[in-house]
Amino acid sequence: MASGCHCGSERLQGAPDLGCLDCGAACCPACAVPLESVVYCRGCAGARLGPGPVRAGGPYGLP
Repeated sequence: MASGCHCGSERLQGAPDLGCLDCGAACCPACAVPLESVVYCRGCAGARLGPGPVRAGGPYGLP
């Protein structure tokens, strides 16, 4: 079963539950932005990094 993420993509059951360290927003692997071993949403990552585009590096995969 899948549920929607605030970014518009589907969060699949069994995918890791990720959340922004700053605001606590739930993030799917497609929109999570990992910085220095923690995860931020795009808005909080952008505030930390300053101006410029912020994109997720790809799905957050766990072995």
